[in-house]
Amino acid sequence: MRELAIYGGTFAPIHNGHIRAAEVFLKAVDPDKLLIIPTLIPPHKQITFKDDPQHRLNMLHLAFNSHPEYEKRIFISDYEINSPPPSYTVNTLRHFSAPDSRITFLCGTDMFLTIHSWYKPEEILKLSRIAVMMRNDRTPNESFAIEQQKKFLTSKYGADVITIDDDPIAISSSEIRNGSDEIRKKYLPPLVYDYILENHLYAQ
Repeated sequence: MRELAIYGGTFAPIHNGHIRAAEVFLKAVDPDKLLIIPTLIPPHKQITFKDDPQHRLNMLHLAFNSHPEYEKRIFISDYEINSPPPSYTVNTLRHFSAPDSRITFLCGTDMFLTIHSWYKPEEILKLSRIAVMMRNDRTPNESFAIEQQKKFLTSKYGADVITIDDDPIAISSSEIRNGSDEIRKKYLPPLVYDYILENHLYAQ
């Protein structure tokens, strides 16, 4: 049985927090292949800034091209960018499903707590194992909510859920888009920082 891991997101732009999450995911799951998939138009999120999906895809390649696992076990996929919108997770899982493989789909806490409201959650949870990235500094209330959601999804859908503990890098893509040059230098891979400058992305 081959192990396929999927890490999706807008990645606008890809930053060091995303890279750390990918590395923690890779170590925890130890898949044969980790696909990093930028979404075209996420159903749950409104993109209010001027966006070019090709730029986001290019920056992902730049961010990972010096990683020792790049194009060995870590691959950047353009599947969702080249598919009709919106980018439903279930369609991606259908596309990459195979009889001889198991898919593990990475979720942050916020995603995990709302996954039952996504398009066709029963099929998402049938086609994939869910890996929940949990912050080590989470509150007791957050831990309780995650555990209750895990029980609910297991009971209702027969979900297979694992948890991954992490000390995340506390930065968001929106903070980088709207932040200072100093913040961008601190949290962006150098090649991504240069690409943003050269292409005049997220201009202040």
